[in-house]
Amino acid sequence: MRRRAFFLFSLMVFMFSAVCVRLYGLSAGAKRVSDSYSSKTVDVAEVRGTVYDCRMRPLTNGEFEYYAAAKPTNEALAKLKGRVLPEIFESVMKRMSKGNPVAVKVDSYIRPSENIITAKVPKRYCSAFTACHVIGSVDNDGNGISGIEKVFNSILSENNSTVSFRFSANASGRVMLGEEISVSGNEIPKNGVVLTLDRDIQQITESALDESGAGCAAAVVIEIESGAVRACVSRPIYDQNDISQSLNDEKSPLINRAFLPFSVGSVFKPVVAASALEKGITEKFEYTCTGSVTHNGVTFHCHKEDGHGTVDMADAVAYSCNTYFIALAIETGAKNIINTASNFGFGKETDFVSEMVSSAGNLPTSEELDSRAAIANVSFGQGSLLATPVQICSMMATIARGGVYVSPYLIEGETDANGNLTRIRHYEERKQIISRSTAIKIKSFLEKVVEYGSGSRAKSDFVSVAGKTATAQTGKMESGEEIYNAWFAGYFPADEPKYAVAILKENGGEGALSCAPVFKMIAEKVNSLM
Repeated sequence: MRRRAFFLFSLMVFMFSAVCVRLYGLSAGAKRVSDSYSSKTVDVAEVRGTVYDCRMRPLTNGEFEYYAAAKPTNEALAKLKGRVLPEIFESVMKRMSKGNPVAVKVDSYIRPSENIITAKVPKRYCSAFTACHVIGSVDNDGNGISGIEKVFNSILSENNSTVSFRFSANASGRVMLGEEISVSGNEIPKNGVVLTLDRDIQQITESALDESGAGCAAAVVIEIESGAVRACVSRPIYDQNDISQSLNDEKSPLINRAFLPFSVGSVFKPVVAASALEKGITEKFEYTCTGSVTHNGVTFHCHKEDGHGTVDMADAVAYSCNTYFIALAIETGAKNIINTASNFGFGKETDFVSEMVSSAGNLPTSEELDSRAAIANVSFGQGSLLATPVQICSMMATIARGGVYVSPYLIEGETDANGNLTRIRHYEERKQIISRSTAIKIKSFLEKVVEYGSGSRAKSDFVSVAGKTATAQTGKMESGEEIYNAWFAGYFPADEPKYAVAILKENGGEGALSCAPVFKMIAEKVNSLM
């Protein structure tokens, strides 16, 4: 009997416990249902950390777009009409007809009411896609897949926020018409990455290339004192919001041409001249150009078919005389030239940051230059020699700062959640790679290039400039004719250098005609900011 009573008592305790657990579960479930039905939330965008220029101005999140959140009412529907594409408006009508609220991107601000509000949402990329090749892009999940977006993905993702509209709803889940609509998550995150790019100089450089009709091209601007890259431009651009449309483009808009190696031609001549001067050959070294010269059975031509006559080093740089530089290179020796070029950074990668590296290009070894013909080719930047616009710009900056090499850099640091600059990056020490006296002589040669030589189209009435032209053979043919890379590289003001600039146009014809005027435009507009 006792055992039976104990059994019944135990059964009652178990059943009571089960009922308590069940009641608790129903209570919790009711709370979740209540929470879910007290509001409806619509997510419209993701906001990611900011990429800044050197003056802490946003290069991303710097423009805004409008999103409207609307309750299913005739008034809201009327206000949306004409503010979205017809096919989107049709979708909005269908959703509203079922009693659902909508949140949609609109073309401009809409006056608010209790049934509709408009929110400004940070736009990831500016409409001009400024510095798109440096900044890069993200995938559909918001993760960086190229450029700064990829390299600093973890930092830029730290304080991501979702832009959401919240609609009050009743117990049955229907939107309550008398309640306010709220928005959250549309603040601009202050954490991010600070670049050396100057937004003004970047935009000036981009505009100058575009106005010149550049197709496949690049331009780099380096601040001479610091080595900071103030502009890095590649053309054509691509739509960072939809990279798929550029994947099969034959012009390869997704690649950053500023980081790619090209045949450089005569912009290499200042390096040969510097190497000769460092060896002890004076600027009075003369050669009589007749228009061509033959070495090892190979005939090399000067661009002036009847020759330049007898010229010294200054005039040879100014007129860009090929045969003079062949003679000078042979006199200087392959080993000296290659060593000097290596000190200038040729043949070495420019490592801006992990996974963002400018190509090393190709600097032949002195052993490869085993004949006069091979030395002749490299003397005016031809043969196997390849360099990037970054390397050419850095070369000019080195000459302009008196022969001191400073590795170009692109990243200033990172910012925390309060926008404070942290983790400031440190860079290589300065190296005197050619003597100051040699650099001063090269600078005087480059001034003559603009004053009366091949670079006269870069001459400005507003700012003194110095530089070098190039028309580089590529060995590639198109419609039966060889393609030439056009270059102009130099610095300004010539008397007190602040910025170095290198401009490249693929298949650009003569550098004197197609690139020198672009340099002039950049120099004048940037100088006006100083």
